[in-house]
Amino acid sequence: MLTGNITLCLNSLPRFVKTCPRCKSAYYENSGCFRVNANGKRLDLWLICRCEHCKTTWNLSIYERIDRAVLCAADYRGYLANDQALILRHIFDPAFLQKNHATLDLDNLSISIRGNIPPEGAAADIHIRSECPLPIPAIRALALTLGVSLSRVRRMQETGALLFDGDLRKTKTGNGFVFSLCAGWQRHA
Repeated sequence: MLTGNITLCLNSLPRFVKTCPRCKSAYYENSGCFRVNANGKRLDLWLICRCEHCKTTWNLSIYERIDRAVLCAADYRGYLANDQALILRHIFDPAFLQKNHATLDLDNLSISIRGNIPPEGAAADIHIRSECPLPIPAIRALALTLGVSLSRVRRMQETGALLFDGDLRKTKTGNGFVFSLCAGWQRHA
């Protein structure tokens, strides 16, 4: 049996679903920048987003009036340098999203696949990993990985060509998962 390693990579930061109060556009883009304000030893930290149409800003609160000494030094440097991994850690954190009444546009995530799927028909165990904890259903990650439709993934599981421990629609991709392709599997039937 072959093994494969696939990495899911975000091509761009996801946008937020929020109606702009100024122009009524439905989305805010993630600027990829933090705003750090200091008042003595206290800090306020925000993630800056902009309306896709009129560029009105929306600051998503990370910390308010936090003592600088409480922050990890590496995180503090990351906020100042607009570290991409730190941005991803926050935007995929359910507590951060809930605190800011923010909703990600998960339907339009731009994801690319690194790695190779074994040839069609070959039995294989595949390890899918993600650069960040993706809150998309595992079935969508499988469809992207295999280059097939969601309904094809469901049919492959129903016929036993694809083995997955759990419910493909309810299980989130998170940091990754494992699935198996049985001998004789086909992308198109």
